[in-house]
Amino acid sequence: MGFQHVQLPKCAFNEPWMKSLLKKWDLSRGLQFLAFRFTKFYHRMAGSEMALDLFNDPVFQSTFKIMTADGWAPLAGHKVVHVDLENVPATLTRMDLFDKVAGEVPAEAGGPDPPIVRSVGGHILQRMDDVRDGIPVNDNLREMLLCEESDNAGLYSEDEMSELLWRCFEHLSLGGPCCQNEDKLEPYLEAAKRLYKELVSVQRSGEGGLEVASTVFRIKGIRAEREGGGSVPLFPRKANLRNSFCYITMDPNTRLIRLLYHAFIPYW
Repeated sequence: MGFQHVQLPKCAFNEPWMKSLLKKWDLSRGLQFLAFRFTKFYHRMAGSEMALDLFNDPVFQSTFKIMTADGWAPLAGHKVVHVDLENVPATLTRMDLFDKVAGEVPAEAGGPDPPIVRSVGGHILQRMDDVRDGIPVNDNLREMLLCEESDNAGLYSEDEMSELLWRCFEHLSLGGPCCQNEDKLEPYLEAAKRLYKELVSVQRSGEGGLEVASTVFRIKGIRAEREGGGSVPLFPRKANLRNSFCYITMDPNTRLIRLLYHAFIPYW
């Protein structure tokens, strides 16, 4: 009974296109993606039990690393006594969610006002430079994501923005501390789709359509004790938590767990 580290044969993170963009967006430096097979049965509501078993498993601890003030460090040798997590909705199997931000919905029907993307050419509209939560805001997309006073801050509901697909899009759009922004929306959308498909599995529903089979959790923090005393956080103190994250997805059909971790570490 335990977890086995596996290498996925066709992983989106190994695709040259994706690797190039993750580097351009300065996400590669603090990013980690791992997959494990599990033998014990876990009910989809038993996320805390699964996560605690996972974080204390010797195979996992020898593979997973956390970002510290001094760089990557293994979790091996720590006893994790608590995992703080929350369920993340993952119900979407289409990209319709992004019709509004892409300008395919007019303002009078609930679309953005002012526009986020130009109707001709598809370029993201630029704006005066600002900084929010330690992240540069220099276009209308980032303004919507980061500025509460933006005219488009309410473009999406809390339920829509809680979906894993939206979170993938937002994390990629914000990038790392030295992110080179895209001029167009399409690379963010395509990368979000590929990331989402890498994290979750789908199956046929009773009605014959597609539904997400995976259960998703966001790991908000861990309480881990070092041998000899002391504790270790999931992210270092200097990390910008606005775009630091850790997700675990659990597929009951293939008994596969996928973990996506990113620590946003400012250069200064």
